[in-house]
Amino acid sequence: MRLLKDIFGTAQQISPFVFALRSIVVGFLLYVEGKILPHRSGGQFAAYDFTFFWMMGGITAAPLFEAKISFINTVVIVAVLYILHYLISYIAVKNRTFAKVVMGKSIPLISNGKIISTNMAKAFFPLELLLSDMRSIDSPNISEVESAILETSGHVSILKKSDYQPVTPKDLDIQTMGGGLPTIIINDGKIVKENLKELGYDDKWLNEQLLKKGITNIKDVYAALIDSTGELYYSVITEK
Repeated sequence: MRLLKDIFGTAQQISPFVFALRSIVVGFLLYVEGKILPHRSGGQFAAYDFTFFWMMGGITAAPLFEAKISFINTVVIVAVLYILHYLISYIAVKNRTFAKVVMGKSIPLISNGKIISTNMAKAFFPLELLLSDMRSIDSPNISEVESAILETSGHVSILKKSDYQPVTPKDLDIQTMGGGLPTIIINDGKIVKENLKELGYDDKWLNEQLLKKGITNIKDVYAALIDSTGELYYSVITEK
């Protein structure tokens, strides 16, 4: 009874152990809040992540606002919270059932082009937000959408119907080159020689290419890049 009173009641001074127990209780309450909050406002974190970040911020700053709070207690509970968060994350990776409990599961909002109103109400997700997410992928009409799913992160994943998806080179049987990342060959007026050499080019070739584009001085080029097709892109230094 004494321990429960120390945890849930008031006290002038508590030990690091009781402080840790209090923090775990508060963490559980925050976890419950994170679980019952609508996904759209519950945020971009799983419920236990929501709990962890809020508690870490509040507990770390607590000694700055309340002189009675010991820094020893703060260090202890920060360590406890970190270990708990690590363990929960580790178990969630190893156990799918546990992951569904702590992270929740996605909720279908549209299926076969039809809005699932019961799921919309269950998720406290208004039609206006759904339409906003649809417009963000250039699909303003529900008739264009095959399915929409409210992810545990609060993001809505939307799949268009095949008739409304953009045509790809593969659909037209067009051969394309690999789409690797562009390589920087000029950075702030200076040639990145190792990158240029790795691509099989030299300074002479680069100067010739820039001359074709009307650039006579490399120092006038702020950045130049070559993509996977060998196309050269550049941006000159502009005066403010």
